[in-house]
Amino acid sequence: MANAVRLMKMVPLSRKQCLLLISAGSFSHFFLDHLFEENGKSSMYTWILSTGWWINRAPVNPDAVVVVGFLCTCLIGGFIYINRVGLPKSTRKQSYQSMKLIMIIASLYSFWCASQIYWANPRRPAVGEEADLGVLVFLATYFLLPHGLCILSMNSKDLHTDHIPL
Repeated sequence: MANAVRLMKMVPLSRKQCLLLISAGSFSHFFLDHLFEENGKSSMYTWILSTGWWINRAPVNPDAVVVVGFLCTCLIGGFIYINRVGLPKSTRKQSYQSMKLIMIIASLYSFWCASQIYWANPRRPAVGEEADLGVLVFLATYFLLPHGLCILSMNSKDLHTDHIPL
């Protein structure tokens, strides 16, 4: 019994950790709401689908081939550079640089999709018939952001902050 009590040591959370975890839970809840409510007819689903091309078969856009090829080459080349070229780096630094590279490429790709959907006149399919922009924004907001908030709440370095009483 004494061992069980030692294993259940309570660790107080700081106000910042509580805020991050509550925010993550809220976004996760919205993720499930959008997926499983309103029989797939929500305004979020409508917007996601509106970023795709549904008129007829999407024409091949040569610009898209060049842009996507360039971004893929930059992504693969960046990973090779981060992990194989240069001085040995810590795993933490490589992970940070890899995440930064992914965010930059994803931002550039989202910008490309938005420019083709909202700024090109007449509207052109960004990449085939895919609704990539809507899916990327949805997943970044309701799936990746909550996980990032949970990661930020772990191992807080705020040792001298007020903890919420147990």
